[in-house]
Amino acid sequence: MKKIIILTTFLIVAIFGCDNDEYEAPYGDFSSFSWASSVDALSTEYIVPLNGFIGLLDVSQNPLTHSWSIPEGTSLLSKEFKNTVEDLSPFITAKGPLNTSQEQINVLFNSPGIKEITLTNTFKDEVTNSTLVDGVWQITETFTIKVFDDIKPVFKVMKGTEEVLSISETDMPTAANSSSWKTVTIEAGEELTFIDMTTVGEPDKRTWTFNGGKVETSGNETINVPYFSLGTFKAGSITSKRSDSDTTPEGEATKLIPLNIEVIKSSQPFVIDGTPSFDADDVLSFSITGEVTSAINQQDKFKVNVTNVGFNQDIAVNSVTVNANDATKVDLKLAAPIYSSDVVTLSYIGGAVEADRISSVDQRTLDDFTDVSVRMFFQGAMNVEGYTSYEEIWSGSGNQWKKANTEGYFAQHNANNENGPLYYWRDESKKRFGNSSMKFETTDAGIPAIARLQGAGYRTLSPVTAGNYIPSVWIYLDLSNTMNNIQFSFTDGPAMEFDISSTPKDKWVQLLLPEMAFPDLNTGRFDLNITNSGQDDAKVQKLWIDSFDLLIVEPRP
Repeated sequence: MKKIIILTTFLIVAIFGCDNDEYEAPYGDFSSFSWASSVDALSTEYIVPLNGFIGLLDVSQNPLTHSWSIPEGTSLLSKEFKNTVEDLSPFITAKGPLNTSQEQINVLFNSPGIKEITLTNTFKDEVTNSTLVDGVWQITETFTIKVFDDIKPVFKVMKGTEEVLSISETDMPTAANSSSWKTVTIEAGEELTFIDMTTVGEPDKRTWTFNGGKVETSGNETINVPYFSLGTFKAGSITSKRSDSDTTPEGEATKLIPLNIEVIKSSQPFVIDGTPSFDADDVLSFSITGEVTSAINQQDKFKVNVTNVGFNQDIAVNSVTVNANDATKVDLKLAAPIYSSDVVTLSYIGGAVEADRISSVDQRTLDDFTDVSVRMFFQGAMNVEGYTSYEEIWSGSGNQWKKANTEGYFAQHNANNENGPLYYWRDESKKRFGNSSMKFETTDAGIPAIARLQGAGYRTLSPVTAGNYIPSVWIYLDLSNTMNNIQFSFTDGPAMEFDISSTPKDKWVQLLLPEMAFPDLNTGRFDLNITNSGQDDAKVQKLWIDSFDLLIVEPRP
């Protein structure tokens, strides 16, 4: 089925949505059965949005009789209707169900669901697929139209396990009544969880927009939003969207989130949050459980200890600043270079004077911490930009299902058609980097003996030279995932098995293996192997994979 709600040929422009006289084809003395459509003249299956229309014209040659039948939930439009206006109700001449002998009908679809329109003609002569009934040749064609309902966003908001807001299809909040909206009070640093549950209208994506939180926008179905700035904020909105495609008409609907969020001073300590890390420019950053007001004159309060083979020194801090894009992060620039093979720890001793310590916007001061391990920055060695993040979409050549909707790979155990199973599939709904990732999803029978994604395209890309590397991959586990491991392998290199049994779910996580020795890698394949060994639950298993790499280990000079 295909949606093209525009008039596609000169003929159709001339006969639909205008007040021309009855169309007359230049018939001879022979009979034939045919029709024209404002959507797709070669099809009998169409899609339209609610309150959309389709024009149909009987262009059969020499029929004795003809009759259109339209069902309940549809209406006939006059030939004078204007297809450029949004509201077509003033042009309705009759409502279905009904039969009409008009040659041309313009049908408005007033209710969602599957609608069937039929055209029944009789002829004195036999035409293709006709049957003899009471001395005349009769033929009926059925046109099947799927009418998509308007999108009606449904969502809820959670504070931990407490449901603080639930919005149904029929709820239509407006800004005008925002004074009567519910208010939820949270402490700075706490988060709310927003969950999209929209099904009506069959949307396939959404955009959340938030006010006052650390997250401004998100396309995730479920999103946790932390709040650090004090004040009261209107929560935001959600826009549910249906993509324009061969099987769905474009559509969207936006609904306000009718919730006031009051953020008050936290009762929790102001502490380091998570693992400090270096970036490509040797900037050492760490997060804190609150927004920082300033970090002036803090250099001497930090200690950065660096150890390596034959090396153990404290490296001075040249500057301390609040991150320009995220006030819950502090950035440190050091006086000497750092190498990825270094082992680094970070300490903070703020001193006895509260006013001299790093403080938050809600007037808390940062607690001391000592010898916290720092995550190093590693440059990748794969030199295959876009390949291990599955950026290239299927080109149209070869079997799309066996190629997992991408290029350079062969999904050995995928079916060769859309009926599946499709264990591997390039997916744009979740990605850690770029535009896409590789989704792995089983049937409800669980993981087969093996599901392999063969990376034959690897040998055409830049080689990896022999050396020591740290295998790395980003993974996103579905909340219901119970898997234990996945494995990558090179034809000419070692197998790399990643333990995912304790990996956090519903978020992107980087997995790292210990440093390994690799030979030159310039031939063969790069494969992803998932087996049912130790993970044979009969259930749907789902995860996403992005950006496998071999991280370069830099020796300290």
